[in-house]
Amino acid sequence: MLRRFSVYVIPALVALGLFSGLLREILLAYIFGTSRELEIFRVAFGLPSILSDSLAVSFVSILIPVLVMGEKSHPAHALRQILWATGAIAVGVFFIGLITMPLQARLLAPGITGGQRTALINAGYLCWGMFLMVILSLPLRAAMSVRGKIWPGASAQLMRSGGFVIVLALFVFAIGQRDVTATAMSALAAGLSVLLVHIFAIGKTGRRRVMLALSAGPNWDHLRPLLLPLGLVFLTQILLSGGRLMDRAVASNMEIGTLAVIEYSYALVMAAAAVLGTSTNLILAPRLARSLRDTGRVTAQHKRTIILVTGFATLAGISLSLLATPIVSIVYENGTFQASDALRTASVFRLHALSLGPIVLALILTQVLLISGGQRLTFVISGIKLAIKAGVLYVLIKSGYGLGGIAISLAITELLMAVILAMALKWRSQVQR
Repeated sequence: MLRRFSVYVIPALVALGLFSGLLREILLAYIFGTSRELEIFRVAFGLPSILSDSLAVSFVSILIPVLVMGEKSHPAHALRQILWATGAIAVGVFFIGLITMPLQARLLAPGITGGQRTALINAGYLCWGMFLMVILSLPLRAAMSVRGKIWPGASAQLMRSGGFVIVLALFVFAIGQRDVTATAMSALAAGLSVLLVHIFAIGKTGRRRVMLALSAGPNWDHLRPLLLPLGLVFLTQILLSGGRLMDRAVASNMEIGTLAVIEYSYALVMAAAAVLGTSTNLILAPRLARSLRDTGRVTAQHKRTIILVTGFATLAGISLSLLATPIVSIVYENGTFQASDALRTASVFRLHALSLGPIVLALILTQVLLISGGQRLTFVISGIKLAIKAGVLYVLIKSGYGLGGIAISLAITELLMAVILAMALKWRSQVQR
């Protein structure tokens, strides 16, 4: 009965997360339209947001097997291990993000200069705080997932986007502050809400276990085997995020509003991918971990599920592409966001939406590879993906495709990524036999 309930409630929570994410985009469009101020926030928010989203799934995929292996013998030791390892990575990346923020501003948005760059850097400091809060919640999410409590992880996007909307609305409509600092503060508050929800959801007994594990201190000899795959996954996600960061860097050198248009389109397609890919991963990850532990392989039932989800995502992407103009107009065209902005955004979203099937498939296959212990192989593949993206984007821009070239490069790159991942999993399966 509980499993049947989870099958329905998890996608529902993720769908609510999608809805709150759309509310965030609608609010940003209403307040800022495609202005330079919004583009400054997008760049500041970009890397911390992308990493916290992608690492959430990837880290949990690594942490769950550690807990599963330890649940029969040393559950307290396993909990201590994942708490301290994740905390070390989170704090380390947080400080690196703060220190390198001026460099990030130069590399990720070369077209934003002067006082606008200073505003970007200051906003980035706050957004890295959001990253820290979200990552610190992940060991709690993994611990609850192993025990069958999946809703906190599934509701994370709802808490994050919903918290952002509430705080930004207070800044704008109650205080009257409409600037980059208000949006960055909203992001920080949203990250804090995710951590607080996880602390509450784990329960009194869970909080006591966490405090005991933290008070015992780190055992670095036991942490090293976990720090390596977590660190490798972080570097992998940097590479996997590189394509979107390239899009922003290229767009920042085009006319004002181009970067904003790309991000509005990305928000729509990635929200759809999150509903399909993330909800599938949340349900499959614990089962895949146990299946790999007990049988050493992915079952035929799991393979069928992946195929069905990918097929549905492909059809959904085609439908979204055909309906791009009315969807963008309904969602965004209000307030500061004008009809001309809607037309430009729809032209990008029409191409982005065709990437939905490959994006979802690549997301799921990446997690399968991580759960099976293929962190190093994933790292290599992510580097290949970045090289493909750079090459495809360069050729399309040089060929004069402009804004359309940026959109087309996503579909080509994600399709090739999915093919490479499928080949890698098949090769890995044959080697392990």
